[in-house]
Amino acid sequence: MLSLKNINQNYVQGDSIIKVLSQLNFSVNGIQNIGIIGPSGSGKSTFLNILGMIETPTSGEYILQGNNCFDLSQNLKTDIRRKFIGYIFQNNQLLEDFNVLENIAFPLILNGESFVEAKKKSLVLLEKLGLISKKLIKPGLLSGGEQQRIAIARALIKKPVLLLADEPTGSLDKYNSSLVMDLILNLSKKNKTISIIATHNLEIIKRLDVCYKIERGKLIEI
Repeated sequence: MLSLKNINQNYVQGDSIIKVLSQLNFSVNGIQNIGIIGPSGSGKSTFLNILGMIETPTSGEYILQGNNCFDLSQNLKTDIRRKFIGYIFQNNQLLEDFNVLENIAFPLILNGESFVEAKKKSLVLLEKLGLISKKLIKPGLLSGGEQQRIAIARALIKKPVLLLADEPTGSLDKYNSSLVMDLILNLSKKNKTISIIATHNLEIIKRLDVCYKIERGKLIEI
């Protein structure tokens, strides 16, 4: 269903070449909830960005849903992202001119659903996250934790094949972290989603099926 083969990612910094990922291999053949750990700068976000086709690596191969993703045109990559991938960004990346309800509904509308139907589904998620009273508020008026929960709802709303989460509970207290992880894990199971979660939170790691550490540019199962 998903595989990365011999992924290398280098960045040029002045006269130096920074090697972030080196001959990295990774595959998922069934529905799993996977944790990715490692110190800051180890390549966790780079790894997620490659899976999300936000970054193209220096070399390597990426197969998702039978597609060799790095050989696709930019338009086809965008189409696959919209249909199959949900991404929870570390900095949320909410649309400031849209209210909460519109932010969550937006991925469904991009995929061709009517606003009425997208709104219905969005309200269900807002209820589960305890944010129904915020539905008409703009993101800039929300707390950091509330914004993060909205970003999580937006990533989950389209029932993605692949969910990528970069520190999804970083701005949340213990109660809301647990609430959000319940939602992610329950919906992943229900929708048969592969969830890949980069985190420093050991309580999250304990709830996942398998965990990998990024070390010297490679993934090591722990």
